[in-house]
Amino acid sequence: MKFTLSWLKDHLDTSADVKVITETLTAIGLEVEEVIDLGSRLSSFEVAEIINIRKHPDADRLQVCDVKTSKEDIVVVCGAKNVVLGLKAVLARPGNVIPQSGQKLKTGKIRGVLSEGMLCSGAELGLTDDSDGILELDVDARVGSPISEALQLEPVIDIALTPNRVDALGVRGVARDLAAAGLGVLKDLDTSTVATCSLPTMVVNKKLSEKDAGLCPHFVGRAVHGVVNCESPDWLKKRLADIGLRSVSALVDITQYITIDLGRPLHVFDADKLNGPLGPRLATDGEKILAINGNEYKLTNNMLVISDDSCAQAIAGIMGGEHSACSTSTKNIVIESALFDPSNIATTGRALGVLSDSRYCFERGVDPESTLLGIEIATRMVLELCGGQASDLATIGRVPDTAVNVGFRPNRILELGGVNISNEEIENILVRLGFSVNSDVSASWVVRCPSWRGDISGENDLVEEVLRIYGYESIPIETLPALTVPSRA
Repeated sequence: MKFTLSWLKDHLDTSADVKVITETLTAIGLEVEEVIDLGSRLSSFEVAEIINIRKHPDADRLQVCDVKTSKEDIVVVCGAKNVVLGLKAVLARPGNVIPQSGQKLKTGKIRGVLSEGMLCSGAELGLTDDSDGILELDVDARVGSPISEALQLEPVIDIALTPNRVDALGVRGVARDLAAAGLGVLKDLDTSTVATCSLPTMVVNKKLSEKDAGLCPHFVGRAVHGVVNCESPDWLKKRLADIGLRSVSALVDITQYITIDLGRPLHVFDADKLNGPLGPRLATDGEKILAINGNEYKLTNNMLVISDDSCAQAIAGIMGGEHSACSTSTKNIVIESALFDPSNIATTGRALGVLSDSRYCFERGVDPESTLLGIEIATRMVLELCGGQASDLATIGRVPDTAVNVGFRPNRILELGGVNISNEEIENILVRLGFSVNSDVSASWVVRCPSWRGDISGENDLVEEVLRIYGYESIPIETLPALTVPSRA
């Protein structure tokens, strides 16, 4: 799970720096694997401007560029196709280590022409997967300024998650834990519904039998007409690029963003490529689907798909199909938000050998109450970035009742954890984590678990929650009694 400090601060009002945040995350059980500080790694790379271009005298595919730097003009031989006059680019100087290759750049002749540096692609810098051309910087980028300034690079925090903590698969879940630990205040989330128009509501099909309905207990869809699938705004592209994801288009990027931001996978279909109602069903043995990753998969009759009247349009909860994928010409869409059986998603993913962010979330158990929230937030972003008009929701099933009430005796904190915490502080910690507490009877409380904490099932789980937020370091160290070892006769 990767995120940046600025992304975290979308959900958490805090003044804490990266060092304090990472120390706190590890202390409360969200172990920090790595802090990727690209700004420091690229501190010696600078912004340069191409001020003259001429053909290489001995190589048709190479060009000789005069490049303006902070100190002087230098010559760089470059083979990128997107080299144009006036372009601001990233310059590596001799002695710089190129992140992609790990090699130190040297001054040398390329086909007889001395090259005094290198204009880098996003892939060579370790920033993107794009290796087709050099990275193009904003026209306002200041020549000679460090790349960390021009690209607004910031540290990326990478945390390791245990399988039970699906709530922390979203940036908001991480923010909630930090707020509970006293490192700021969790900001309110806009949960309002979007305004809809008198458009035809999308039609959903109901092809799952009553016996198999549990494979997709809740399916929600919405049509949005008249969208423009444009390039994503810079802030969205940067958010995705910071954690290693490639921007595709606004519609695709929105679903990627919400998956990381809230741990809520969604899918968007091109409505004009669909044939009839859309909904979940079981595949037929031998049925095939060409997925958006370019691979064709052969399905079996225990695999769930999202299908129209003609064929499977997505492998449910795992990956969309190429046939109904959105493109720059997409004008009308269907947004899908659903809840799938975790074990079925895991079994299907393993059988097909497909690992996606969507599968990773669903097989661990997505918040069952996030289906409606996810589609409203996605719709709002689509309307803001792509325009259009939204229809009312179409639904199959309902939000399952997963409410769990746990009997909890606060004195178990001392008995099991050895820490004497006041009842008031125990209750505050649980409430900050999203639990509802009925503490009218002081000896035994009733604690209602939030929908996103499906891993909580008993009193000992609540003891662990309180202890990890209060601080394991606060547990006193007790010396064990000396063992008496009987002597041998």
